[in-house]
Amino acid sequence: MPLNPQEQKRDLSLDARAGNEKLFFTVDSALLSELGEKLVESVHIALLELVKNSYDADATKATVEISSYSETEYKIVVKDNGVGMSLEDVKKYWMRIATNNKAENRVSDVYGRKKSGSKGIGRFSCRRLGPELYLDTTAQLKNGKYETTSFYVNWAAYKPGTDVSEIECDGETTRTSAGKTGTSLEIIGSKKGWDRGGWGVLKRRLMLLVINRGNRAINGKKDDPGFDISLIAPDFEESSITNPREDLMNAGWGRLTLKVKEDGEACWSLDAKTIGQKKIIQPERYPELAGTTADIAFLPDVKNQFRNPDLILKTSLQEALNNWGSIYVRAEGIRVYPYGERGDDWLEIDRDRGLRQSSSRYLSIKSLAKSLRGVTEGRELLNLLSAKSHVGEVIVSSPNNLFEMKASREGFVGDLAISTLRTVVRFGIDWATVYRDYFLRLMEQESLKRAQLDFATSVSSPEDLEEALKQEPVVAATKYLDKEIRNLTQTLPKKENKRVLESASKAIDLILESKKVREHELQHLRLVAATSSLFLVFQHEVRSLLGVLGEFDIRLKKLSRKMVDASAIEDIAAMRKTFDDTKSNFNSLLEMTSLLSVDAKRDSAKRLAISVRARKAVECFRLICKNYDLKIDLSGIPTALKVGPLLEAELLSIFMNTISNSIKSVIAAGTKNIAIVADQLSDNRIKLNILDSGLGVEPGNDDLFLPFLADPKGQLYSSLHEKLNPEDEHIVGAGSGLGLPIVRDIAVSHNGSASFVVPPEGWTCNLEIIIK
Repeated sequence: MPLNPQEQKRDLSLDARAGNEKLFFTVDSALLSELGEKLVESVHIALLELVKNSYDADATKATVEISSYSETEYKIVVKDNGVGMSLEDVKKYWMRIATNNKAENRVSDVYGRKKSGSKGIGRFSCRRLGPELYLDTTAQLKNGKYETTSFYVNWAAYKPGTDVSEIECDGETTRTSAGKTGTSLEIIGSKKGWDRGGWGVLKRRLMLLVINRGNRAINGKKDDPGFDISLIAPDFEESSITNPREDLMNAGWGRLTLKVKEDGEACWSLDAKTIGQKKIIQPERYPELAGTTADIAFLPDVKNQFRNPDLILKTSLQEALNNWGSIYVRAEGIRVYPYGERGDDWLEIDRDRGLRQSSSRYLSIKSLAKSLRGVTEGRELLNLLSAKSHVGEVIVSSPNNLFEMKASREGFVGDLAISTLRTVVRFGIDWATVYRDYFLRLMEQESLKRAQLDFATSVSSPEDLEEALKQEPVVAATKYLDKEIRNLTQTLPKKENKRVLESASKAIDLILESKKVREHELQHLRLVAATSSLFLVFQHEVRSLLGVLGEFDIRLKKLSRKMVDASAIEDIAAMRKTFDDTKSNFNSLLEMTSLLSVDAKRDSAKRLAISVRARKAVECFRLICKNYDLKIDLSGIPTALKVGPLLEAELLSIFMNTISNSIKSVIAAGTKNIAIVADQLSDNRIKLNILDSGLGVEPGNDDLFLPFLADPKGQLYSSLHEKLNPEDEHIVGAGSGLGLPIVRDIAVSHNGSASFVVPPEGWTCNLEIIIK
């Protein structure tokens, strides 16, 4: 009678004991191939795992090079300067499948990094990348010597049906008294499986490692200096070498850099999405910071604000920013703590955000906010990003040793160093934040245009689309709603139909009236902006005049005591003449500002005669033109030609800023001629050309439209002061750099433009302004 399963099992167990046999598991080589395919999904993930191993090995730099080995094969080399492996480590961990080393030791030995892997699949990554592996690794032993282990693995030798432990790998070990730790893997593998899409995924993952720019030592470990990666892959990159950190810094909304020159001039540069490249020189000088640099990336949590959103995995980025996002400080090549450490707010960014600090503490940045259309003065910092969304570092330098680190390397001696540095860096961040706010306003406008196009496309026939797009969006939308409501209510009972139509009509009227109020408020804001900007341009001239008047008054009082002397009488007569001229200059400047001192409640946009406003503006410069025999020709403006509707302050602002610039240029060049020409274009817009025979401006030069760049080439004011009479220097003065940005902004706000174009024969500069 056959035995049942339980009896069979019991009987086998008895037989095994009787023979005293021991049973062992063995591993077929087919498992390596199986695990290589299942655990490591693609060649890109395999390569990522190898770089993670470098990070876990406390490397500060890893290099990945992928080059053609043959028509069908790549050679992949991964090198790092980590702690390496001793021969014992290779045997115990690398050559042993699925070790629990990383699971038991969750942080690295040297820097205490949280290890990125725990499954021990590094050798499977090598198997996934190719059938041949050359590995060299050097570690420092406890006796101080360096042990290098080199071996070759031919994965093809691990054929199904063979036992893994029976296959030998050729290798050798050497020991030296000096050396460098690190690991190098060279793999020869097929070109199949490599594609640009996977390469992009790899780079995004690598970015999360290179955000780490260093952390403070914990639990007896060393300070972590951070991790860098160099990618050399000509088949996948436009340039031969790529650093994922560079890609990250350039992928966000903007990148802000600082360089402090020897004379203390702090030069900021911004390269940002939509905004492009902007530059500014900080008004104050900081010679004690000479040589200091900064490199800061703006990384908001909104993907469509990135210049290269494809390089960003939002959820992973947020995790990385929480761990490592901040602006660090380095001195003498060493990271200085606690600046930029988690919870440290040395730049007071999060403090200002928490207090809803909406206005910058820097006057020049407030002025910039005024000059940018759509940015609300006094609220320019409401879009300030958190401290962790600013990623970068400041490398400090100081000729007078302002940055003396404490013996503990915890900060600097005294508060002056970090206070001064904070002032400079916050200026740059606030300046860039104003432009980010401007960028957000531009995004809103672009979104409105898209919505308008979608609406017009859905309700208009193709032949009527162009005409539909010309309609004001709110008016067009309300007309459409009114029409559709009337169509829908036709099926309602008469009484109900009347009630719905009355309610809908009132709602539409409310929308249109609200629009009118907002437009009126916007006109007043433009008026205030135009008026305020002109006061900024001329306030230093007025103050200088007041000082001169006081000075002459004192001198006249002293000279009055010399009335008995004939030469003294002549001296007083000369002084009184100068005094009278100065008073006239002062009155001219007062007249110029009074033209703009309009009542905002009564002023409104209207059609304006161009020639009348041009003459008013020219009259303000009457004395300076007389003193230097300058000719301002207005004959090219037709008497009946009008522009607008726009505010009078806006048109006067255009003329005064441009005439002022031309006067400076012709005096500096030693010439005399300025002209204003006006024409009406076919689309009824007005074209103004401000011509002069001064130093000249290259056609297409946009640098002069950057706020606060009054003299980017450094030629104007040096030449100007050589030609000016001493008593006239206070009339011209140093420009604010706001005039041309204001002119362009006014033109753009009225469906126009402002740019330098090719001048006619006999002229050196031609500023062309088009305005509706």
